Amino acid sequence: MIGIDSERDLSNEVLLRLNQSKRMDMKISVDITGISNCPVRDSNGNLLPFVWTRQSVCNEYDNATLLTREALQKHLQNFIDAGVRENQELLQKVNDPALLVDWVVRTAEYWERRYAEKRNEKYDISQTVFSAMSEIVFETVWPVLTTDYDFDEVRTKLHKKFQELDNASANKYHAHIMQHISSSATAQEKQLESFFWLHRGHNALVRLLFRADLTDLREHLCMLAGKLLQKKEVCNKPGTYASHRQRSDVLQEWCNCRRDFQMWCEQSAGDVRDQLLAAIDNEDWIFLVIDHTSVPLSLATIRHADVPLETLVECPHCQASYPLHKRQKLHDV
Repeated sequence: MIGIDSERDLSNEVLLRLNQSKRMDMKISVDITGISNCPVRDSNGNLLPFVWTRQSVCNEYDNATLLTREALQKHLQNFIDAGVRENQELLQKVNDPALLVDWVVRTAEYWERRYAEKRNEKYDISQTVFSAMSEIVFETVWPVLTTDYDFDEVRTKLHKKFQELDNASANKYHAHIMQHISSSATAQEKQLESFFWLHRGHNALVRLLFRADLTDLREHLCMLAGKLLQKKEVCNKPGTYASHRQRSDVLQEWCNCRRDFQMWCEQSAGDVRDQLLAAIDNEDWIFLVIDHTSVPLSLATIRHADVPLETLVECPHCQASYPLHKRQKLHDV
């Protein structure tokens, strides 16, 4: 029993850490796009594809998806209509029509939340934003860090950690995720499969620097990437900015960000290097480089906290039972 509980806790921890990586990536992309003064959301409040878009390993599967949003809405409507028909007599006796409204709204909200969780699993930072992130790392940030502050040790240790993953039991999180690959696959086939759900090379280094739990470093990187993206979207597109003065302002902001980053490095780069090395030494380092769009796990299965059952009261008119909220008084029933 202890072994089962331990395995269940590990499974839930892996899902939560994956979800944390995804939410961090979303926040980074939103911050960079906002700093670049580009639109982030549409009129309905949804993130634009420029910020957060579908990055699936298998595009053929996406194109062949049978369950559309319209089909799900039709099934939901049929479900609600059937529920109302089955309880027609009971609903007519209830004096408070809000009970029906609450049931319909909560049912629709649950369906929407579940659908959104499943569809959002393959979403990641857009290629436009990630290109800006990569460019500032390898053309602005990394040359400064390696030349003056010996950050090559970080890349070397990261590469060594990837090599250690050839041993199936080297990392408990990696071993747990490997269990979700087909049981009929050989050890070599499983190892090859795992190659696709971990970022490698330059991409791994970019994700590491942005995801690491170092707020100051992330803020400087987001500012640099945002101003570079603004320069690309504004200054490099003909006809967007007609005023030479406006273009000069954008370029000056980009130069100021680079200056501020270099000044910050003089005071904090040494500590940041040590913290990055410590983060790579931890067993959960793979969540700093994991590709949450390709990992063979469903984030929709995250185990939520258990909520205690609410007190049920009985309606004096129709004897129907429904939950009593803490703020509701008995004489209001």
